[in-house]
Amino acid sequence: MRFELKLAIGFMLTLGIFLALGVYTYLSSREQIESSQWVTNTNEVLYSSQRLLTIVLEAETGSRGFVLTGDSNFLEPYNHATDSLRKRADDLLKLTTDNVEQHEKIKILVAAIERKIEHGGKLILARENSLSSATEMATSLKGKKLMDEIRLLIDNFQATEKQILLARTLRAEQQIQDFNNLLLSTFILLIVLLGLMYGMIFINLKARKNAELELKNAADEIQDLYDNAPCGYFSVNSSITVSNSNQTLLGWLGYSLEEIVGKFKYEDFLSPESKAMFLKSFEEDFARYKESGSVHDLEFDFKRKDGSLFPVIVSSVAVFGENGEFIKSRSTVMNNTERKKVENKIKLLNHELEAFTYSVSHDLRAPLRSVVGYTNIIKEDYSTILDKEGHRVINVIMNNALRMGQLIDDLLDFSRMGRKELSKSNLNMIEIVQNVWRELVSQENGRKLELNIAPLKMSTGDVSMIRQVWINLISNALKYSQKNPITKIEIGSFEENDQTCYYISDNGAGFDMQYVDKLFGVFQRLHKMSEFEGTGVGLALVKRIIQRHEGTVRAEGKLNEGAKFYFTLPHIS
Repeated sequence: MRFELKLAIGFMLTLGIFLALGVYTYLSSREQIESSQWVTNTNEVLYSSQRLLTIVLEAETGSRGFVLTGDSNFLEPYNHATDSLRKRADDLLKLTTDNVEQHEKIKILVAAIERKIEHGGKLILARENSLSSATEMATSLKGKKLMDEIRLLIDNFQATEKQILLARTLRAEQQIQDFNNLLLSTFILLIVLLGLMYGMIFINLKARKNAELELKNAADEIQDLYDNAPCGYFSVNSSITVSNSNQTLLGWLGYSLEEIVGKFKYEDFLSPESKAMFLKSFEEDFARYKESGSVHDLEFDFKRKDGSLFPVIVSSVAVFGENGEFIKSRSTVMNNTERKKVENKIKLLNHELEAFTYSVSHDLRAPLRSVVGYTNIIKEDYSTILDKEGHRVINVIMNNALRMGQLIDDLLDFSRMGRKELSKSNLNMIEIVQNVWRELVSQENGRKLELNIAPLKMSTGDVSMIRQVWINLISNALKYSQKNPITKIEIGSFEENDQTCYYISDNGAGFDMQYVDKLFGVFQRLHKMSEFEGTGVGLALVKRIIQRHEGTVRAEGKLNEGAKFYFTLPHIS
């Protein structure tokens, strides 16, 4: 789970606990207030009941004093107590409306008090008439019995009310205790949550700090790789102004970063000749670059700060914004000095090799011509005196001299093929094959030939070189199948690994597959000269031509059952 989600959950839990605690505190406060009110109510009930008993006693004392003394002053507290009794009894009835049982007890108590008041009034009235009547009533103990009944009712009522008070007091205390316990638990839980959140924040900050440090180290490493790469890097913005460069390129040029960023345009790197060539087609080239998104292997001469020049190869990839607008380039620069030196050296070696080859071929041909010439003289001038063995030896000398000349020609062709520049174009392969076939078949008089040409796909290559490939392959097919009553040759093509593969098969002598690797080597032959003529250069020449076209060659065969040769060429570009 991501840190932000964990922190949000922790925050929501804490907020939820605070809200729940607030609601619980509010409800608990209301319950405590209500419980406190009930405790107060119970205390008031107890006080009022006790006060009612006191007033009853005051009324009893007043009536008894009047009876004993006849002094009317005792009637004033009696009358006051009698009035208070009814008011206090009504208050008790109101205070006990929530408790039916206690309320009924108060009603019974009020009835007893009414009887007591009624008895007291009769006693006072009797005293006003005569002492003896009052004394007789007082000694009847009725008043005492009524007073005892009132006392008993009040004691019973107060006992029940005290139990209610105790229960309500305990409930209030329990509520306070529960609230305190919950408050303490919530406080501990909040501390734990806050501790966990702090721990998560601390761990995240530590991890972020480590990540930032790793990111900084990675950025420093990337910057170091960028600055000290074995090739130059630079970028230009939409106005072709340099916006960045690595130290490798700056070292080659002899400038500092501050000297070129925002001040140099790309063409300011170039020599006068390269700059003129660049600006000549810049608009069209830049439009194509923005469309394709890249350019590769452009060769220029860069100019150093001291004015000296060095050759480079530039490749570039375009960076586009969200709306497809060009933002900048990412360009690489390879120092081409060593490659140019090697190329110049190779050109010089090629010239020397050309001269050497010409010299060798000229020097070799001269004695060969002498050998052939003098052999012809011997044959013409001394043919009558030469016996059969002499004529055979002279023929061997002439044939080997001619073969030596053919070897020299094949070697020259093989050598030139490796140096000849490719001139690629789209090849109409069916037309090339048919033309070669007609030329070669015209020299095969009296042979029965069957040619099957399947549809041949077009491809790309040098016409003259590919023509030579077909000449060599078709010649071989004709040569190695010449001993068969009917020569059967098949030519076709198919798609293979994003290239076009061509093949030619025959029903000739074939070859043993264990020697297939020797087929395409110079002077490598799998058949004796007495069986089939040849110098062993033809297939080597085929391999060199196809490799120069970035293709491959291979062969399949079986002794006395024919052979099949394959070569691949690129698709039409």
